[in-house]
Amino acid sequence: MSKADTKTKLMDAAEHQVRQKGADGFSYSDLSAEVGIRKASIHYHFPAKSDLLTAIMARYAQQVLATLEGYADQRPTPEEQLTAFVGFYRDALQQGSRLCLCVAFTVGRDGLSPDTRQEISRFRDAVQNWLQHRFEQMQSEGSYTSWTGDPKAEAAATLALVEGAQLAARSTADLSRYDAATQGLLERLHVA
Repeated sequence: MSKADTKTKLMDAAEHQVRQKGADGFSYSDLSAEVGIRKASIHYHFPAKSDLLTAIMARYAQQVLATLEGYADQRPTPEEQLTAFVGFYRDALQQGSRLCLCVAFTVGRDGLSPDTRQEISRFRDAVQNWLQHRFEQMQSEGSYTSWTGDPKAEAAATLALVEGAQLAARSTADLSRYDAATQGLLERLHVA
């Protein structure tokens, strides 16, 4: 297995573990068993667990932001793009057995390195900016009349809503909690 393949497999395994168990819920021993390499080999690629966590957060941010930009290309209206965004966070739950990586990290934030926390902050800022742009588009098109706040506030509320809805659904492994929490937002998007 090449160095790049090993590194990717380690990152994939770590992301899976974090999304299911949290950042503190796995060890290099777990990764060693899952990927089939010695712990010393993991340390070659990621000297400390914090290096691994920062790397998977940076990779996750790139992937998610590319997905969101794809929505902008594939869906003609901001309402459709926002609906897809809500669906994306729902899908990340994988039937209630996981959380999106950012939410999983945020739950155990105090145990994360400053670099990992900085990656999370950059990611959340980028997602919030993406959301804000959609609300600004709705406002400029005149379809923003059913909304009460300014686009920046709506973006912050929307991100908090989907992240909180994920936590509620994950805590009981019940997707209906996510659906109930996001129903009002989706209804407002469809009447806008």
